[in-house]
Amino acid sequence: MSNRIKVTFSQSENKLFGYLAAVLSGAEAKVPEQPLSDDGCWEEILGLAQAHAVLPLLYPLVEQGYPMPESVRCRLEHESRRTVQQSYHLMFLTHYVVNGLEEAGISSVVLKGVAAAGAYPVPELRKSGDVDVLLLEPEQRERAEGILQGMGFARKPGENGNHHKVWRTDEGIDVELHVMMAEPFDSEKVNCFLREHMDQMRWRTQVVHVMGLDFPVLEKGDHAFQLILHMLQHFLRAGFGLKLLCDWVVLWNGEVSQREREEYLMGIRQTGLEGFSDMITSLCAEYLGLHRERAKRILTGTFQGPLEVFMREILDAEEFGLNEESRMVVLRGNGLMDYIREFHHQMRLGYPGASRILLLWPVLWAVTFVKFCWNNRKIRRISFFEVIKRTKERSRYTKELHLFKNLEKDK
Repeated sequence: MSNRIKVTFSQSENKLFGYLAAVLSGAEAKVPEQPLSDDGCWEEILGLAQAHAVLPLLYPLVEQGYPMPESVRCRLEHESRRTVQQSYHLMFLTHYVVNGLEEAGISSVVLKGVAAAGAYPVPELRKSGDVDVLLLEPEQRERAEGILQGMGFARKPGENGNHHKVWRTDEGIDVELHVMMAEPFDSEKVNCFLREHMDQMRWRTQVVHVMGLDFPVLEKGDHAFQLILHMLQHFLRAGFGLKLLCDWVVLWNGEVSQREREEYLMGIRQTGLEGFSDMITSLCAEYLGLHRERAKRILTGTFQGPLEVFMREILDAEEFGLNEESRMVVLRGNGLMDYIREFHHQMRLGYPGASRILLLWPVLWAVTFVKFCWNNRKIRRISFFEVIKRTKERSRYTKELHLFKNLEKDK
């Protein structure tokens, strides 16, 4: 590809890839043979791992007696203990919520959190900060919110998600109540498929035993599909870090039946996400220990772009892209229509009810633009042009993903 950006990774980044690959893939990967003697490099690795919320995943290195400075070993032990305590606390809270909903006759499944942790060799080391529950019957949302209120939770102020509502415990832990698999995309065909898929997948749930308790979760094919949607949603905004890639590695390195794999492949084909799925899978196989034979089973051959560019994007984003105010959005391309499409999409997300009235669009466009500029200046303290410049940089290679390209033209 012409005008290609040259991307390299630091010694600390490469070492972190190797350590994570060894931990996530078990016998399939080896810990880097040359131990680090430079304490400064170790500090960089720990800082990077902390920023991506994967530091506790490195604790098996301590158990295996891998050579490291005493200060590094102590920090890993300390962070891992904290994560284990938090994991059990969130696990019991999650169990309390889904059991309360079930007793009220409301069907739900756990997303991310415990559901993702169950695939790890040591589930307690997968760091999480909130609880995500998907209602399998969205029309039950008002009843479900009444249940959460009865449990002593309060609505979190300032949250206005189209696909979920956030409740908060008196300890400050968020409980997200989802009614959709993902926030609406800028493709009505994709959104329509996701609504239909919700109706089908409610009959494909299962119960898993994680850390001593039973939890309702999606089947692995549906779980993988929801995870790829979750990654795409973050990718198209401020970005996401290594933790979600680690979730992808352990999911596919585990046992996934042919039927579940086919369900997943059907989902990405119906939504035009083969390229994005291929990119994520290839990254995990190249850098993080996803078994290559297992990766081949879900690769479609759609993505042929520069892997290192996308890994650089993920590294720079850290956990959820919150370290840089100008990281707000990624477009499908860098053409004028890509900017117009995204602006219109943001208007519809911000005003889901009013945007159904065609005559109001000019007013809503104006309000959306003014609000965007005001928030940038007063809250984020960055200029409109900084956002556009960063968006252009981050969108440079997104055409390689062919997002939604295989779909019929939206009606």
